[in-house]
Amino acid sequence: MRLFQRIFATFCMVIICAIFVASFSFWVVQNRLAESQFKQTRNMEISLLGNAQTALQGHGEQAVRELLERWRHNPAAQNVIVITGDDKRDILNRRIQPDEIERAYGFAIKNPNSNLAAIIYDPFGEEYLFFVRHFDRMQIERMPSPLLIPGLGLAPIWHEFIILASTLIIGLLLAYILANNITKPIRILEQGMNRFAAGDLDTRVSRQLHERKDELANLGVQFDKMADQLQKLVEKERHLLHHVSHEMRSPLARIQAILGLIQAQPHKQEHYLGKLETELTRMDTLVGELLTLSRLETANIPMEKEDLPIVAFIAQIVEDSQSVAESQNHTISLNIKGLNEQARFKGNESYLYRAFDNVIRNAMKYSPDGSTITVNVYEDRRNLHVEVCDNGPGIKPEQLPHIFTAFYRADSSANKQGTGLGLALAKHIIEQHCGKIHAENVSPNGLKVHFVLPKTCKTKAE
Repeated sequence: MRLFQRIFATFCMVIICAIFVASFSFWVVQNRLAESQFKQTRNMEISLLGNAQTALQGHGEQAVRELLERWRHNPAAQNVIVITGDDKRDILNRRIQPDEIERAYGFAIKNPNSNLAAIIYDPFGEEYLFFVRHFDRMQIERMPSPLLIPGLGLAPIWHEFIILASTLIIGLLLAYILANNITKPIRILEQGMNRFAAGDLDTRVSRQLHERKDELANLGVQFDKMADQLQKLVEKERHLLHHVSHEMRSPLARIQAILGLIQAQPHKQEHYLGKLETELTRMDTLVGELLTLSRLETANIPMEKEDLPIVAFIAQIVEDSQSVAESQNHTISLNIKGLNEQARFKGNESYLYRAFDNVIRNAMKYSPDGSTITVNVYEDRRNLHVEVCDNGPGIKPEQLPHIFTAFYRADSSANKQGTGLGLALAKHIIEQHCGKIHAENVSPNGLKVHFVLPKTCKTKAE
């Protein structure tokens, strides 16, 4: 059974049970009230009948007539009947059916001790029949129903049936509307998931649920967020596959050409083997960086981190880069501003070394000969900051947000060799350390790459 059918059936059962319980409760209450009213009325009728008998025996017929006249406006007194013995007529000349008089007379004779019907004689010996109308009715009468439709000329039972049937139909209609209101967004989500699973990555459902302000609308928003993330991952995978195939094709083509040259010119074998080794080294570097990037993007296991002294760590990276900088006539300057030499932060040494080294090597690569690469290290209340500034041409402002994307090449790097993965690796490594990295142009020329790393919070044990 589908969810809509279950919800609708549940609401129907609840409504039917509610109507049944309400009707049964109304019937019980009405019967109790009718029974109580019947007993009160019957007791009053018996009391009035006894008073009338006493008046007859004490003062005669005229006293009974005057007594009944005084009780004319009492509903219970209307049921007290006094019949003369000679002409069998009511002393107030009310119309009484002869068969009712005969039944009362017979009942009084058979039940001389009954307080509902009795034969009484006045002081002159005249016979009178006293009885309560409907004396033989021992069950309660049904009270007038309050469920009446004005202007409808039908029996009360049909009024109640129409009202209950209308209530049931309206309840079932409301149950249908409510069940449909609950299951409609679920059907929308189901259709969206089916389209998404079929390959339509642009599928979004929150626009169809924007009128709702409940949990199901929030579920649609979460579905769209999930779809956005999955679409970005798939597009990133396609982008990566495209660029990997492109990057691998060039060195493979060069290797194939070198092998052809070795076969054609064996006497230059050593020269071509050197070029072959260069291309193989370049391919090995590319594959290594691709594997590292893949691990950073997909690994669910957190990095192993340890407390690192930030000053000593950055100083070691700068010192290791000095030899490369000198070969390119560059100078690397380390500036530490107001930072305690014992300042530490939690990180993975090998990955962080690679991130900073990639950025420093990029700075040397794009700076003209004789440039000074500046590395600034400082802190604020919450974070440690590392800035790497070069003297290169900088990057166009519209290209700055994309330079940390794998294989992205800015215009300024068109003639430079590289895999296009260095900054992407740095970004993923810093994000794995809960940090941030961004780049901005500096005046008059150059590029500044800014690392922001959270400080280590010392534990009570420390």
